[in-house]
Amino acid sequence: MTTGDQNCETGAANLAFARALVAELHACGVVEAVVCPGSRSTPLALAVALQDGLAHRVHLDERNAAFHALGHAKASGQPVILVCTSGTAGANFLPAVAEACHARVPLVVLTADRPPELRAWGAAQTMEQRTLYAGFTRWSEEAPCPSERAGSQRYARALARRAVAAATGPAPGPVHLNLPFREPLVPSVVEPGSAPAAPRQAVAGHRPRPRDPALATIAAELRSGSRGVLVFGPDAWDPSLAAAAATIASALGWPVLADPASGLRAGAELAPSLISGADLLLGDPATAAALRPERVVRFGGLPTSKPIAQWLAAHEAAELWLVDPAGAFRDPEHRASRVLHATAGDLAAQLAGTGPAPDEAATWRGLWQQADRLARAAVDELLQADGRLLGPQVARALWAELPADAALYVANSMPVRELDTFAGPRSTPLRVLANRGVNGIDGQVSSATGAAAALGRPTVLWCGDLAFLHDLGGLLAARLHGDQLTVVVTNDDGGGIFEYLAVARALPRSVFEPLFAVPHGRDLSGIARGLGWEALRVDEPGALASALRTALRGGLHVIEVPMDRAANTALHGTLREAVRARLDLEFRP
Repeated sequence: MTTGDQNCETGAANLAFARALVAELHACGVVEAVVCPGSRSTPLALAVALQDGLAHRVHLDERNAAFHALGHAKASGQPVILVCTSGTAGANFLPAVAEACHARVPLVVLTADRPPELRAWGAAQTMEQRTLYAGFTRWSEEAPCPSERAGSQRYARALARRAVAAATGPAPGPVHLNLPFREPLVPSVVEPGSAPAAPRQAVAGHRPRPRDPALATIAAELRSGSRGVLVFGPDAWDPSLAAAAATIASALGWPVLADPASGLRAGAELAPSLISGADLLLGDPATAAALRPERVVRFGGLPTSKPIAQWLAAHEAAELWLVDPAGAFRDPEHRASRVLHATAGDLAAQLAGTGPAPDEAATWRGLWQQADRLARAAVDELLQADGRLLGPQVARALWAELPADAALYVANSMPVRELDTFAGPRSTPLRVLANRGVNGIDGQVSSATGAAAALGRPTVLWCGDLAFLHDLGGLLAARLHGDQLTVVVTNDDGGGIFEYLAVARALPRSVFEPLFAVPHGRDLSGIARGLGWEALRVDEPGALASALRTALRGGLHVIEVPMDRAANTALHGTLREAVRARLDLEFRP
C-alpha cells in the first residue's frame, strides 16, 4: 500500500469514527453541542456540523464555551457535547467540569489529542490530557487512534451510548472522552450528510436505581415525630419536585426550608409550609434555640444560608436524614444518621394517602410560621422606609418584578445570599438557577446565556461586579451569537462579601482594600456598550423596575446598579438587629 493510500485511509477512519460517535450521541438524545475552533479536533467539529438535528455553536474561548454548555445542560437537564482541540484547550474546561460534577449537570466532553507516541517528547500542543478531569467525571476513557482499531465505528457508537448513560445516571455529571487522531485528520474530500444510522447494542439511559428497602416503613417512622423540618438545597432541576415536596410537607405537617436554587421558593404549591424568612429568623440565637428539631430530612445539596447551617450544627441530638437518588453522602458535618437511596417522588409516594398530619406537627409548624411572619414584617417595615437601592432592595425587586415565564440566574458571592435572605413569598413560578456545585464566581455570564438558549424564555442574570469582570468573554460571545439576556450587575467596586469576614475588622482599610476587596474603579456600563450591549445605570428602585420591563422585551442589556459597599453591609446589620428585636419582643414559643 502506498503512503498516499495509507493517508487516505487514516483521514477517512478519523472522520468515520467521529461521525459515528456524534451520530450515536445524538441518537441517545443529545441535541446541543458547543465547539471550540482548533486543528486536531477537525474530525469532531466536522462531525458535529454535519449531523442533522444537532444544534451547535462555536465559541472562541474554551472557558466561556464550557460554562455556556454547563448553563444549557443545567437548564435543560439534557447532556451537552463540548469539543476542543489538544493542549491547554481542554484545561480551560476544568472549572466548568468541576462545577458540573458537584452540581450534577450532564456534560459529554470530547478532547481531541495527538497520538500517544508524541506525549512527553516535546511535541507542540501536546500534554497529558487523560487525567485532566481526574476526580470530576462520572466516567472517562481514552480511545485508540481510529485507524488502528478494527470495527472502530461500532466501538465509537458503544462509547457514545456508555457516555450518555454515565452522564445521565442517578447523579448526573460530566463524562470525558479523550480522542487521539493521527494525520491526515480528514480525507481530502468530505461528503456532506449525517452519518448513517446503525442498530444499537444497548439503549442509553438512566442506570437502574435500587429501591431503598427502608421506604416500605418510612412513612410511619416519619409521622411518629412532630418536631421535624424538611430542608431542600440546590440540586439538578426536577419539574416534579414541587408536587412531591408539597405531598411530603402536607402528610407530615412539617415546615419547609427551601434554598432559592432548589426551585421551590416561587409558586403556590408549597405556600402553606414554606418558611421564606428562615435565614433571617434563625439568625436570632433565641429563636434558633426555641425551634429545636427532633429530625431534619434534607434533599439536594447544602443550603446557601449560613444561619440554617449553624442551626443544623447546633442541634446535634436531632437526627439528620439525607434523601438522595444516588445515595451520596453530601454531609460535610458528618452527622447523617440515615441516607435514603431515593428521590423526593419516591418518598412522596409512600406518604400519599396516609391521612392528615398529626395535631402536634401542626402546632410545631405554626411556631415556624409565627417567627417567619415576624421576621419578614420587621424587614418589610425598614425597607419600605429606605429609598436606597442596595442589595436587599435589588433582591426584592427582582423577585417581585420578573414575570412567571422568566428565569433568574443568580451568581455566587453576595447575589445568591441576598436572594436567599430577602426573597419573600411569591405566588407565581420563577425558574431560579445558580452554580452552587463549587460556588465559584467564574463563567456566570456564559452560564446564563447557555440557560437562556436552552429555555427560550426571558432570562436575567444577577451578578456582582467582580463576577461580571471575570467573564467579559461571555459578553463578547453573547453578542457574536445574537443571544438574549439581561444582566443586572450590582457594582460595589470590589468584593462585598469580604466585608462580612472577621478580617475586614481586623485589618486597617489600607491593607484590606487592595488584598481582599480589590476595588477596580471601572465603568461597567461603558465596558458593556463597548462589547455591543445596551447598558444603563439605575440608582433607585423605580428605575430598576422600569429598566427590567424594557430589557425583558428582548436583546442584550446590562443594568448597572452602583452600590456603596459599606452602606450595604451596614443595612444588613440593621435589618438583622430589627429582626432580633421583633422576635425577642413578640415571638411566643
